[in-house]
Amino acid sequence: MPQICHDKSASLPQICHDKSASLPQICHDKSASLQQVNESFEITMKRTCSKLATSLSCKLIANYSKNRVRTQPGIKLATYRLVDRRRYHSAGSTTRGEDRFR
Repeated sequence: MPQICHDKSASLPQICHDKSASLPQICHDKSASLQQVNESFEITMKRTCSKLATSLSCKLIANYSKNRVRTQPGIKLATYRLVDRRRYHSAGSTTRGEDRFR
């Protein structure tokens, strides 16, 4: 068991005075350290949440678009148009732009 009083000849008021003098400094140091940890944690959480929200919104938009194409036959995704455009350009087709995507 650790000893509280290292100096047996010191009086209780002296011990209390010495301990209370260093207590504010200890509390201040610990408080500053905890505040830095807390701020770092908050920054990390905000970045992580932002990345997850961005990723989720992209996935939701992609899923919505895929489901819409699947359930409504006349609709095509923008990526289909890009594929069609490349195919038509490479073939040297003279088809008008509007007819290419039908």
